[in-house]
Parts: sequence; structure tokens; C-alpha cells
Amino acid sequence: MASMFAKSSGAPAGVMQPSQPPQIERYEPEEEKPKQPKKVSFAQFDPDAQMQMNSMFMSPMMKELEAQIKVNTDMLDRMNKQMEDERKARLKEKQTAHIPEALKGGGQEMVSIMKSVEDLILMGDELPEEEEEEDNEAEGQEGEESGDDNDDDEEDDDDEEEDEDDEEFRRRTQLNKLQILDTHSKAALTGHSLAAYVSTLDEDNLKKFTSKITQDCQLWLSRLFRFPDSSPFYHEEHKDGLVKICRMALYQKYPKYPVEGFEALYSRPPVIYISSAAMPGLSNYLCLQLGLPLSSICNVPCSTVNGTTSIMDVGMLEKLIQDDVSAAKTPVLLVGFAGSPHLGSVDHLDELRKICKNHKIWLHVEGNNLALLATVSIPNSVEPATSGDSMTLRLGKWIGIPGLPFITLYKSSDPALELAAGLSTFNPQLKLNCLPLWIVLQSLGHDGIVDRIKHCCNLAEKMHEILEKIPTIQKIGEEKKEESEAKTIKEMIFVAIDALFVFKMASPTIVFKYVEDNSTGAVEIAPYSPVSPQEDIEEKDKLKTYYNALNTWLCDTLFYENSSVDIELIDVENEGSCIKFSPLDTAQVKGTVIEDIEKFGENLKKQIAILDATVLQRDRFCAVVEAQDNLRIVEMPSWAGLGVVQYMPEEWRERMTDLPDNAKRDINNINTELVKRLHSKDTAFSLGFNDENIGCVKFGLITDDTDLEELIGLVYSVGKEIEESSKFLEKLSEKVQKGIEEANKELHKEMDEKLMQEGLLRQVPLVSSLLNWWSPPPKDSVKGRTFSLSSGTMASTEKTYKYHMQIQEDDAPPPSSPSPSHPVNTYKEVLKPVKSQTKSAGAVKANLTEQFNSPSSSTQENSNPSSPQPEQKSMETQSKDKQHPPDLK
Repeated sequence: MASMFAKSSGAPAGVMQPSQPPQIERYEPEEEKPKQPKKVSFAQFDPDAQMQMNSMFMSPMMKELEAQIKVNTDMLDRMNKQMEDERKARLKEKQTAHIPEALKGGGQEMVSIMKSVEDLILMGDELPEEEEEEDNEAEGQEGEESGDDNDDDEEDDDDEEEDEDDEEFRRRTQLNKLQILDTHSKAALTGHSLAAYVSTLDEDNLKKFTSKITQDCQLWLSRLFRFPDSSPFYHEEHKDGLVKICRMALYQKYPKYPVEGFEALYSRPPVIYISSAAMPGLSNYLCLQLGLPLSSICNVPCSTVNGTTSIMDVGMLEKLIQDDVSAAKTPVLLVGFAGSPHLGSVDHLDELRKICKNHKIWLHVEGNNLALLATVSIPNSVEPATSGDSMTLRLGKWIGIPGLPFITLYKSSDPALELAAGLSTFNPQLKLNCLPLWIVLQSLGHDGIVDRIKHCCNLAEKMHEILEKIPTIQKIGEEKKEESEAKTIKEMIFVAIDALFVFKMASPTIVFKYVEDNSTGAVEIAPYSPVSPQEDIEEKDKLKTYYNALNTWLCDTLFYENSSVDIELIDVENEGSCIKFSPLDTAQVKGTVIEDIEKFGENLKKQIAILDATVLQRDRFCAVVEAQDNLRIVEMPSWAGLGVVQYMPEEWRERMTDLPDNAKRDINNINTELVKRLHSKDTAFSLGFNDENIGCVKFGLITDDTDLEELIGLVYSVGKEIEESSKFLEKLSEKVQKGIEEANKELHKEMDEKLMQEGLLRQVPLVSSLLNWWSPPPKDSVKGRTFSLSSGTMASTEKTYKYHMQIQEDDAPPPSSPSPSHPVNTYKEVLKPVKSQTKSAGAVKANLTEQFNSPSSSTQENSNPSSPQPEQKSMETQSKDKQHPPDLK
């Protein structure tokens, strides 16, 4: 039925029909017909074969298309994700724009953080700039490698600058070395970490812990520094202790001050007395912290009876207190010093205590000499500090332990006032700042603390002995007392008792400076001297400035040659620049020992000998220079050296003032070149500039055996050579210019003669070629010209092209190069003798000293000047080897 339906339905051929069961047909022989090609229909295939066919042709194409679509889809997903991440990053960057770069992100690795800390310790804030400069230099060098080879000189200069930077880096690294920690210092640092860790205890246990360590520290400190019944206040800022003490003293004088405020002070304003030797800015700091006007601070002047000291004038203090009481003011507090900040002077504490007791004034004492209270034998000048009301101790500095707080010991019987003034607190976590001190005091013990303080005192004693032996060193701040001889038995008994019971010790703070040598006797100026008072004042100011420069150079030189001895340059009123050595502040940190002080003394004597020689020859140096026509003295008192000289060319030496711009330029060029040549011979010479910004020659320091005339003659001779060479070049340039003009004229003349000889037809383009072929012109009709730089004459090039070489004429004059008119054996022979003139006091003294030392100084030979820098180069071999001026060619 199905087959019939298929036939009747007219299904097109080739359409696969459902498979039918095979039908058995009867075989009937037929006639053979020609074979026709069979038509293959998809309906005749099996479904499995159809699927196999599809998999063979369609599946690879579909898989490839599917893979390509997947790749494109993944790419789009990545692009979308990347764009989304960028959008989020931009949004986050805008939201965190206020966050510093070092804090952005999830934090840095601890290794990089520690590396940054190490770099900051060694090099400070200059590290990032140096790294950028190194990167820029590296990029610049890469760019220069692809350029020309004409920058070798600049690269050499850059290498020299890099070497100087490396040397400066090494020096700065050495100076910034950390203190070497011993066992006690490590214990103190451990105490800080332990205090932070102990703060995590519960409140009850923390209170018990802090109560124990605070009570122990209070007892130990009061016994150690002989200040009984006192309480400690620990603070990180040195001035905070004084601020709190001032506030408690105000509360004692004005009971209503905590409630009424400034109204309680209005009727009788408070007055706080501070020595003028205190650190600058202390008065302003107290007024800002206490809310008081500057009129509440009274600066007490220092006594100048026994020289420059920083000891408070007791008589002036008594007068000021009486004046304030008469003006209805209330004296509140007095700040005394047992070792002033600059000079280390000790006030008369016993007299100050009596004044404070009579007027009911709080006495507060500060200073490094308070460290001597911990020793067995206390100096009598410091012992009255124990009867004061409070004192501030710098125990960490004195014993060389880092991280210890400042300690202010005070006596008070009212806990409420202590709490109101901020001297005490109930917060147990704030009391933990004494834990490192509690550990160190037990670790060192009394003997350890006393040994360290005594070691500093021994260093000061050794320094005092060294300075006493140098006559040109003056110690500042020492009280000068005239000792009278005991004539009676009673006076002899008092002297003996004083020697037995009065214990004196040298100040642990030493301040000294270099001064003029007065051992040969001072030179007095006659009262009828023509020098006016104004000129005398100006001369003294210049001299003071000059000695300040010498002391500055001396301090810098000693500091870099003796790294273990820490000294500093300070400015003392009425004294100028001085050098300070305070072993209590620096000896334990630097690890200074007695051997370092002895080495320091040897270096000091060497530098003092150089300064003495320079100062002694300074007046003679000025006299020799002023006697020369082409040299003049330049006033530069701030230069620590022999002096400053300027070479003046012959053209401008008559006009010392109102020089035109071209004259200033010529003088500056000659002096700059002069310093460059002199510096190649000896580093003692350097370039300087006067007020008009014109170059000049700065002479360094010299030694005892320096030949002054030889030194000045060297400068004069080299300057003369430079001037003559510049004139020679100017004449040579003029001669060359004239020669070029003359050669052009002769060449034009020969061209005109050639034109007249050859005729006009040879100048026509087409005709000239035919005429030249018919009648060739003569060869070498026009000859060139040569100009001789040696003779200044002009000649034809005919012989040069004929013989292919230059021919020297026999009658050519010799070259006119700059040369000395007559040979000299030494440079000082070119100098003019010094004219007799009125001499200054310094010159008279120098001559007297030379006459006094003539047996030893008459046999001295030529030698070297000493450079102002610590590295000095000898000039003696230079002057002996070169008897003639150097060849300028």
C-alpha cells in the first residue's frame, strides 16, 4: 500500500522513501538491451551513511567556524574586561588622589621599606635627587655615544665632578654612621619595644606594673643625684620640663589662677627671670606655652668683671627683683645654670638660692655640670643645686644611652598642683616611658654611671692641659681670679683650709679660639698717632672678621681630621667665632678616648703653626704687593689666608677706579687665567671675586719656611707672561688681517693684468674655447700668496707649487714671541724693593719677631704655601725646579 501510495502521489524521483520489505519478483528472461547508466538517488543510502557523509564534509567546517567564533568571543571578553579594569583603575585613582604614593595599594614589602630606612640614615633626603641625577647622566651618556667624538673634554670634566660627588658621598656616609650599641644601649632599645608590648596587659596588672617601676625610678634618681624627696617628670622635649615647672610655680603664687585665668594675674603680673646666657628662643617658647606676654620674662645680664663669661650678675638680679616688687609685680621663678648652654659657666648658685629664699622665688637649675652630682666628690660650685626646687637632667646624653627621656626632678607637697600642672598622670600607659630608664639604671649600676661621667671629665681635663700650652689659644668663659700671696700666718691658714675643703674641677665644657700672639709683648700706639677713631674701629672690625674666618677654617680642618672628637663652631657675643668641645654631650656617642684627645692636640699644634706664620707675614705681604706696579691688594677680610691680590695690566693700572666694561672684562680674563696656571702649580691659590665681580688671586695659608717674595714674584711673573701673550696675539691678529687685505689687492691686480694681456675675446664663452684651442694661453699666469706668521711677510706660492714644499727665506726675521727681557734665577728678582714707609703696629711687631728669631730664620730656604684646605701641596719643589717662567707656547 505504501508503494502504491508513493507511485500515485507522484513523489519526485530522487526523494528517499521509507524502506519497504523486499518483494519477490518472478524472473523472466528479456532481450538484452544496451546498458544505461544507473541514476543514484539519496533515497537509496543508509541513514548511517548519510550521517557519515555529513561528518566528513560539514563537521570540519562547522568546528572551524565554531573555534573562530570562540576566539573572537574570548578576544571581545578580554577587551571588555580590560576596558572595565581600566575604568575601575581610573575611578580608583581619582578617589585616592589625596593618598601619598608610598601608601597607595596593598602596602610595600618589608625589604624595600628597610632599604629606604637604610638609605635615609646614610644619605638623608638627598637620595631621590641623586638617583634621578644618576639616571639622567646615564641617559645622557647613551645619547652622547651616538653623537660626535668632540665632547671628550666635557666627559672628562663630568668624570671629575662624579669623583668629587663620590668623595662627598663617602665623607657624608662616614659622618652619618650610627652609634655602635653596647649591651646597655641594646637593653634600652629593648625597653621601648617591651613598653609597647606591656601596654596590652589588662588594666589591673598594668597599674601594678607601672606603679612598681615608677616608684623604683623615683627613689633611685633622687638618691643618685642627691635630690631627696623629689618626684620625676619624664619628657621628650628638653623645654617641656621647664614649662610644667613654671605652670606649677604660677599655681602656687596664684591659687585662683586655675579658675579665674589671666584675671588672677592682672593685679600683680608674674615675672620669670632667665639668664641672658640661655638658649635663644627660650623666652618666646615659655610665653607661648604659658599664655603670658613677653613683658613677663626678665633677661638678667651676665657679669663681665672677670672677662667674657655667662655667669649671671647677682647684683643686677637683686636690683631687678626690687624694681619689680616696687612696680607691683610678683617674682615667680628663676632659671639658673650649672653649665650654661654655650660656655658651660656655672652661676653662683649659693647666692641665687639665698635671693630666692628671701623673695620666695622658685629656683630651677639646668646644665651639664649637674652630672657631677652623681660622682663621689662634688665640686663646691655645683653642690648648691641640691638645695634648689627643681632641676632638669640629660642623663641619656651624659651616659651615651639612646632613647632615654629627659628627667625633671621637682619638690612639691601638693599632688593636686602636680596634676593640674601636668607633672603627674593617672594613665598607666603614659607611665611606661620610664621602663627603658628602669632597665638601664639596673644594668649600669652606680659604678657604671659614675665611670662614664668621670671619663668625660678626664677628656675635658686633658683638653685643658693641651690648650694651656699653646699661647695663641684663648679659652673663653673661664672666670679669671687673681690669686694674692699669703703674707700673714692667718692668710696661710685660710689658704690651706680652702685647699682642703673646697673641691674645684675644670669645666667639662671647653670653648676656645685662635687669637693674636701676645707672647712677644704688645705694641702700643702713640696717643699722637694720625689714625682717627673711626678708622681704628673699622680696622678692628676687619681684624675681627679675619680672625673669625681663621677660626672657622681651624674648626673645619680639625673636625675632618679628627672624626672621633666632636667639636662645633659657635658664635659668642663680643668674642666672635669660637670652637666648642663638650664631652658630656658627645664623648659617649663618638666613643672618644684619651688617645683621640692627644691626636687632636698634635693636629691642633700643626694648624696653629700654619696660622701663626700666616698672620705674622700678612703685613709684610701687603707691603711687598703694594710696592709692585701691576699688583694691588683687594680687601677681603672674610678670606682665611695670606691675602687677596689682583693683577692689573699696564693699560689700566693707572686707573684703579671707574673702569670701563672692556677693562673689567680684560682684567677678569687675565686674573682667571692666572689662577688657572697657578693652581696647576700649587693648590694654595684659588680664584676669588671682588665687590665689582672681577676675578682676583686668593693666597692660601703658609708655613714658617715660606719665601714670601718668591711667592709674590711667581704671581707677578706669570701675570706678566699672560699679559704679554695676550698682546702678542692681538698684534698677530692685526698682522694677519693686514696680510689678507694685501694679498687680495695683489690678486685683484694680477687678474686685471691677465685680462689686459689675454684680451677681451678670451673672456667670451664660445669664442674663448676656439681661441684657446688655436692659441693656448700660458700656464700659471696667476700665482697665490703665502703669509709667514713668524716673520709677518708675504711671498708668492710659485716655489711652493714648483718644489711641492715650503721654502724658508734666509733673510726672514726671527719670530717675535713674548719672552722675558733677561733671565732670572728666582721669581723674586722681578719684584721691586719695598719702599720705606710708616709701619703699622702689626708690621712693627712682625719685624721685631723676625729680628728676635733671626738666628733660626736666616738659613731658611724657599718653601711652600699651605692651602686653606686640609689637603696641602708643597710649592718648594715647584719653585726650585722651574727657575724660569713656564713656556706659554
